[in-house]
Amino acid sequence: MKIELWFPTAIYHHDASESEIAGVRAELQSVVQQELDEILTRSDANSRSYIQSRLSAHRQIIQKYDLTAFHDFLIRHAGAFLSKLYPDAQGIEVRESWFNFYAPGDSQEVHNHLHAIHPSFLSGVFYLSAPVGCGDIKFYHPNMQTAIPNPQGSIENYETCYAPVENRLMLFRSHVPHAVMPNRSDAMRVSVSFNIYVI
Repeated sequence: MKIELWFPTAIYHHDASESEIAGVRAELQSVVQQELDEILTRSDANSRSYIQSRLSAHRQIIQKYDLTAFHDFLIRHAGAFLSKLYPDAQGIEVRESWFNFYAPGDSQEVHNHLHAIHPSFLSGVFYLSAPVGCGDIKFYHPNMQTAIPNPQGSIENYETCYAPVENRLMLFRSHVPHAVMPNRSDAMRVSVSFNIYVI
């Protein structure tokens, strides 16, 4: 008998050291409260299961605040991941980036980051603040409609979870369905999400 495992779903994660991430954290922390305050003035701020604005000004934080250290950090790690997924890529570009704020009890439904007109290749999240119990990110089989949950010990996986860790960067293909489990902590979970395009 021979069983071959094909069609893997690659997930990249990197836990940055304090020295590596100091400049990135300083940039993000210098603007995060301003961004939250601006979002909370909008009527749609609490229209989802977490605090976020869909206004384009809040979906371009790298450009809006000139976050060069964060941009360079993303490009470096996305380039390393892409070298394994798509070695012939000529370059990459971060086109959307936004803060997510999850108060205690907040969560996010299953979704992906594919856009109908020009889909991104990679998506990801960076955890700026991740108190213990603040809600795992859960990834699902890309063919969710046909996949069925398998018992423990099966060689096929339907879903997997990662607990948020402060300074952790996660990258994944934009078509992969994912969700955020409820924040069971008593503090705000703050992350930055983004989409990366192959150019």
